[in-house]
Amino acid sequence: MPDSLSTPSDPSPAVDTLTAARGLGLRARLLLMVLVALTPPTIIAVFFDVRASGSYRVALLALSLALSLGLAYAVGSMIVTAVESLTADAHALAAGVSGHRSTIRSSDEIGLLALALNQMADTVERRNAALADNERRYRFLFESNPLPMWAWDAETTNILAVNEAAIEKYGYDRDTLLSKRIVDLLDPEELPRFSGARLPLSEARQNAGTWMHRTAVGQRIEMEVITTSSRRLGRASWLSVGIDVTARREAERALSRSEEQLRQAQKMEAIGTFAGGISHDFNNLLTGMLGYCDLLLTQLPADSMVREDVGEIRALAVHGTELSRQILAMSRRQMLQPTLLDPNEVVRGLDRLLRRVIGENIEVAIELDSAVGTVHADAAQLEQTLLNLVSNARDAMPQGGRLTIATAVLDATEIRRLRLDKQQDWMAICVRDEGLGMSEQVRQHIFEPFFTTKPKGKGSGLGLALASNVMDQLGGEIRVDSAEGEGTTMHLLLPRRAGTLAVTTALDEPPEQLDGQETVLLSEDEAAVRTVAVAALERRGYRVLAAADGEGALALSRAFPGPIHLLVTDVVMPGMNGRELADRLTQSRPGVQVLYVSGYTEDSELLAGLSAETRSLLPKPFTSLELARRVRAALDGARESRRAPTG
Repeated sequence: MPDSLSTPSDPSPAVDTLTAARGLGLRARLLLMVLVALTPPTIIAVFFDVRASGSYRVALLALSLALSLGLAYAVGSMIVTAVESLTADAHALAAGVSGHRSTIRSSDEIGLLALALNQMADTVERRNAALADNERRYRFLFESNPLPMWAWDAETTNILAVNEAAIEKYGYDRDTLLSKRIVDLLDPEELPRFSGARLPLSEARQNAGTWMHRTAVGQRIEMEVITTSSRRLGRASWLSVGIDVTARREAERALSRSEEQLRQAQKMEAIGTFAGGISHDFNNLLTGMLGYCDLLLTQLPADSMVREDVGEIRALAVHGTELSRQILAMSRRQMLQPTLLDPNEVVRGLDRLLRRVIGENIEVAIELDSAVGTVHADAAQLEQTLLNLVSNARDAMPQGGRLTIATAVLDATEIRRLRLDKQQDWMAICVRDEGLGMSEQVRQHIFEPFFTTKPKGKGSGLGLALASNVMDQLGGEIRVDSAEGEGTTMHLLLPRRAGTLAVTTALDEPPEQLDGQETVLLSEDEAAVRTVAVAALERRGYRVLAAADGEGALALSRAFPGPIHLLVTDVVMPGMNGRELADRLTQSRPGVQVLYVSGYTEDSELLAGLSAETRSLLPKPFTSLELARRVRAALDGARESRRAPTG
């Protein structure tokens, strides 16, 4: 049976059967009705005398008309009843009454109409069933899709339909969501872009790109939207599918930040390596200068006119050692040597460098409390931490301002407020600026590695994380007081230590106990350092065997018949390094002591694995006096360990 309501090229078999009788049934009924209506007058005219009196004729005529009308009505009712039945069937079909069929069964036109009406009802029901099935499939695909979907009017942008995933994603109930326009889902900052990006309605699939949306609770989500034009809803509309790419984009941005931070760290590593290499060579030069100055000063009489000039040269070399140490601190390549130090002296020593770092538009104020005493810390670590804090303070004051660096002893009230250990005395180094300040949200993250509020490429995000790590190593704390628009104060909190610093002058004459008669094997690749070290030790009575590298030192050891009491070796040398030399020498000469001479951090990697008791380090640059003291300490320490009772 055809799907269409009428198909002339494919007639119904029932219609073919009755084609020959088409039109005869209805005409026969009408003719019968006329004949029946004429029958009474005819009978009266035949069987009754029409010449009767007038009243009698009138009565007969009335009787014949009544009989004709009654017979015509009875025969016409047969036609009218069938037509009314067809009309009722047609109304039922129009009203969509399922399963209704005409009950008329005849071979005339009325029967044909009833048959056609039933065929039409079958076709309509079949098509409605197909449409209903398609609608169920569409609704199932729409509602069960795990991705948010919504249909919206192309003209008014009103939302026409949404699925459960969209309701769950945006947090609105269905009725509320259907009362909104598509622009109500967008973040306000996207509205100008949406106005200029309205897509032309077409049947083609179009990717509308990535848009920032807002949920019912105001959460910003990044949605990648794919939109297709559709007329399924009876009007020009768009059907959109959204994919939440917030996490993916955040991961991509985090990866990009990590890559940028890695590049920044690699640049810092390269700069640090370069600075470390320069400082290593610079330290060798300074060691030679200091050594030769010391040699001259020991030879010049006290009233010599050039003695003061040599002293000035030596003072400049000493100042150069401080500069070298600060360069290494900036490159994070200084050997870590915690000692008892005065924090006020650390701040004073950095004063000139800090003023160069922050620029001329910032006023620097130094406020030092003379009662802070001493702390146990590595000077390079402390300097590096202060440099980081000062650098951050400078960046927080782009228009200039006042930077204050202060030291102070914490009283009991401050110790309680800062939640510090009440059993210890504490001091603080404070770096205070008048800059932009920080919000509470930023303050919660400032010590996290790679977190930074500086523009892209302006910071690695490691400064405060390293500062926090340094304070942990020193047994201290780092705290921050800040509010937006009110500046920031960073507090470096360190336990105070008992003890005083030894005060010596640069030209102190070494005491007699620094002299000795032991044999020292010296391995140093820098000729100037080797020369002054040999001269400084020989003048104090030591026998010195000097070599330019590790192989030469081993050759001297094999050729020397007497005992060798101490090996003084540079850590980094061409060919064999100092660690390898010490290991091979102690195999052939057990008990020989070792004093390592070290320049910068990479040396510590070669010294890894040695305990603090067995490792002796002399950082470059050093003076002749420092060398003599460390040599004497190493030899005396070995003698004391041999005398110590065992078991």
